[in-house]
Amino acid sequence: MATSSEEDESQSMAGDRREPALGGRRGGSAPHGEGESPVVRAGERLVHRIEALVEEIARLRADNEELRQQIRDAVTMFDRASSVVGDSRPRRRRRAVEGAVAAAAPARRRRARGRAVKGRATPPEVTTEVVRAVVAKLGQGTAAEIASEITRAGVKVSGRAVRFLAERAGAETFRGDDGQRRYRL
Repeated sequence: MATSSEEDESQSMAGDRREPALGGRRGGSAPHGEGESPVVRAGERLVHRIEALVEEIARLRADNEELRQQIRDAVTMFDRASSVVGDSRPRRRRRAVEGAVAAAAPARRRRARGRAVKGRATPPEVTTEVVRAVVAKLGQGTAAEIASEITRAGVKVSGRAVRFLAERAGAETFRGDDGQRRYRL
């Protein structure tokens, strides 16, 4: 026989959205028999909890769709407001049919037109040997300090690229007193 605490727990999982049927059980089936297995009762409780979760997911999906519609309306309102103000920035292009956004298959990310493939971000002049030489000159330094030294020499490079190259150049990495990652030979 299910205890009242188990029934309270299953009702709280369901969010008290469904009323218990006759016999104190959901689903309208007969009360537990004395010979019914505890495994069967546990299985029934699990089924009820799963049903409650399914209902909750359906409710959340409906809320999500409502919020998406509100966002679409807000974006449309901002587009109209910016066109009235005369903003010089180009506006986003919208699909011809607003309903097509919800009904379309999952959107694939597309690369913006006119943007070429990036290729090598680090200039070819900046090699592990260059980074090693700068680290030797400075004694120790952060990636930003090493990058600024290389940039002063005439080749613009980022600290991120220096981190990558310094590790491959055999520089020792350690945390300085200030908590920043530093490099030394």
